[in-house]
Amino acid sequence: MGGAEHVGYDLIFLRLLLRYNSVYMRISTGKCILFIMLATGVASAELPQRRPRPPNNSSNTGNGLEALGLWQPESVRAILLLYSGRSVSKQRAEELENALRKTPDKVDERLVLIGYYSENGKTVLDRTRLRSHVLWMVENHPEHPSTAEPSLRDLPDDAEANGQILALWRKNLELRDNDVEVLKNAEKFFFGKDPAVAARLIHRIAEKEPHNREWANELAQLYRMFGIPGERIDDSGERAAEAYKRVLALTQNPTAREGLAGEMADAAFKVGDFAGASAFAKIHLQGKDRTAVQRANTVLGRVALRAGDLPAARQYLLDSSTLQTSRDVSLAGPTMILAKELLEEGEKDAVLQYLANCLLLWPRGESVLQMWIADIKIGKTPKFGNLAF
Repeated sequence: MGGAEHVGYDLIFLRLLLRYNSVYMRISTGKCILFIMLATGVASAELPQRRPRPPNNSSNTGNGLEALGLWQPESVRAILLLYSGRSVSKQRAEELENALRKTPDKVDERLVLIGYYSENGKTVLDRTRLRSHVLWMVENHPEHPSTAEPSLRDLPDDAEANGQILALWRKNLELRDNDVEVLKNAEKFFFGKDPAVAARLIHRIAEKEPHNREWANELAQLYRMFGIPGERIDDSGERAAEAYKRVLALTQNPTAREGLAGEMADAAFKVGDFAGASAFAKIHLQGKDRTAVQRANTVLGRVALRAGDLPAARQYLLDSSTLQTSRDVSLAGPTMILAKELLEEGEKDAVLQYLANCLLLWPRGESVLQMWIADIKIGKTPKFGNLAF
């Protein structure tokens, strides 16, 4: 496994710790030690259980997680099992292999072994076993969240196995095309391999979960990374309008619909798609979202700044502080990111005018604004607060 995969797993693990920090904060010191032992492969397979798990596919390997109460969501459990397998010993791996020969249906053991061979596999036998476990999971449990993880989607230097994984996913879609969990895992598998299939799956899942915003976001990300499958639209404005229309069709929440173009503009800007960001921001300006005037003009100004068009960037900054923004700015304060970037370009007068405009829009922030104005007038760069939405 290469360095990028190491970093990827570490980042996933850290994100899990941060996301579920409220759970970990409630774990006692003894249980924290137990968790660390499990993650480093030191823990024994025979760890105490707090309460019984459902009988199907339960195993001793997962008891360390059970002792911590880390059963839900199942996707977290799957990642922790894969991660813990990285550090188990060769002897322990052989013990798990022997256990699977007697009881092949134990999912936890397979996940630990997949983690082990993905990290430590060096021999032909190791690669054969890794292939066998991955294919078994995809064929027998495509609904399991582990099948959507990178280590079960692509096997390094094993084109034949990857072809078999692809064939199994196509078969799964034929046989279990109404199982939403299978559809979700299949969508993750096809996302980077066949965007057209992924797009169809996103629409299918969205039909089953019409109020889940995840699928509109997923479709937007797909379009952002790969374009609109089957469409070749050269004009950036037309391409953005078409992408927006399709993502909007999957967006049911009224508030989310109002802010969608702004979200897509911000996302496009972050990945360097400035033409797309500009097009989405202009669509946002035409809507009714209360944040549109400030938010869209800020994006347009930052795009203009990167294109070297300082006059346009200055004007967008001032346009983002008109009376139309009073409701938004009075609640959250003015966003300062464009002002900061223009000040770094020496555009002192434009930033001072912007702050003067904000005095009318944000009365409760008058003391802060006056402090920033005073700093700029004497040549200092203020420590601006609100740099984002």
